[in-house]
Amino acid sequence: MTLARVARPFHCALASLALLLAGCSGATRTVDGPGSDVRALTGAPTRVVWVQSDGSDPGAEGTQLILMGFDTQDGKGERVILGERRSYHTPMLTPRGNRIVFSSRIIPGPPEIFMVNWDGTGRRKLADGFAMAVWQNPADGGEWVYAGTENTKYDFAKVTRFPIDAPDRRELVWNTSMVSMEGFRVTADGRRAGGMWPWPDAGVADLANKTWKKLGEGCWTSLTDARGPLFWYFDGAHRNVTMVDVDTGARWMVNINNAPGFNGAEVFHPRWTNHPRFLSLSGPYNQGGPNQARTGGPQVEVYLGRFSADFSKVEAWARVTNNAVGDSHPDVWIDVARSPYPQRPSGRIGPASAAATRAPGGPSVPPDAGQLVLNVRLTRPSSIPTPESILPYRNALVVNEYEVLGVLEGTYAERRILIAQWAIRDSRTLAEARQSAGAAFTLTVHRYDAHAELEGERLIRDSESSGLPLYYDVTKP
Repeated sequence: MTLARVARPFHCALASLALLLAGCSGATRTVDGPGSDVRALTGAPTRVVWVQSDGSDPGAEGTQLILMGFDTQDGKGERVILGERRSYHTPMLTPRGNRIVFSSRIIPGPPEIFMVNWDGTGRRKLADGFAMAVWQNPADGGEWVYAGTENTKYDFAKVTRFPIDAPDRRELVWNTSMVSMEGFRVTADGRRAGGMWPWPDAGVADLANKTWKKLGEGCWTSLTDARGPLFWYFDGAHRNVTMVDVDTGARWMVNINNAPGFNGAEVFHPRWTNHPRFLSLSGPYNQGGPNQARTGGPQVEVYLGRFSADFSKVEAWARVTNNAVGDSHPDVWIDVARSPYPQRPSGRIGPASAAATRAPGGPSVPPDAGQLVLNVRLTRPSSIPTPESILPYRNALVVNEYEVLGVLEGTYAERRILIAQWAIRDSRTLAEARQSAGAAFTLTVHRYDAHAELEGERLIRDSESSGLPLYYDVTKP
């Protein structure tokens, strides 16, 4: 798919009216060229908003950003919504899809919340604070913004909400604990919210009772309404999400870095769209460096994925952007009334093997951890990140590649093995983490995914070695 980039804001009133009618009404027309792949994936008019930089600011923490948009219905591909270079953080399309809410955040100053129309007109400040979520009141269809205030760098002590057209009408939503800025999502009935309380503790809150339940450890949480609340949290490897059916407790892992051409690379900014079957993210992050998600690069694009009917996998992908700069923090609006994909699943949610299990963090290891005792030689040591480069994480593992010289316990048929080993603990680099190629060891390892307590830990991994299963070094000193 070739996507044309428009170099100036789209301000023509007549074209804007036609765009709104095509994208938000019941009008039907064939879409060719830019937008056709995305429309084929969703089956409905689709809009995407994101933040763009030169590739050096994937976290959108600076002031050299622009706000970009994409609409399957106008045939124009990528275009600038707001071209003034400044701070744009976590843009969100409103429930009707015709406006964008974003935050301006210059650390360490207080954040501010803004709104702009889809065509780039009508930009105005709504309120002080950080826009964490948008929501549509089922009682009257009114659109609301959830705002975080009283912040530290990444967390907020208070969450309030207000109608987007009456920002002075603030209502207190949460002040029981700190809440992290990313991944706060509210159920359609407004009763529960998913998020980090704060990071890395991921879970779902009862907003009426001001209580929350921890469901795991990770980042970039998201929440949707399937047959009930369906929650995910992103793992420290930046490659998978753990899904949790909130009402039943069933959980399972879904790989989300399998878009064409990713080859095992890291991804970032995963977010559910307004349709439960679809997610957006940015990637691939494969430029190396001490922390690939922060290295960014001009190869990072926006992608849209479609979950299978049981949410056990991502069954199809579409690439939204195609340019020579860095794209991040996407949000997607789909005309759900015209989508052929049901919002509520009729069958099972999760794979057949999904079951209610304990949340990660317990000390026990399952008996099927696949323990191996091996004589190995280090063939490709991973680069060791600095403690500063992994912040806000305090711990990190790196994946080293070894040649298998002999199997002393267990069964392993490959000649190479990938082993995750601790490199940073409590923000200190471990001396034993720095080893030279050719060094030989006897190691005891388990399957990495058998250790649920590692889900929320940062894992630095070379994408070139993604074809082998991953093991975890449990060798006793």
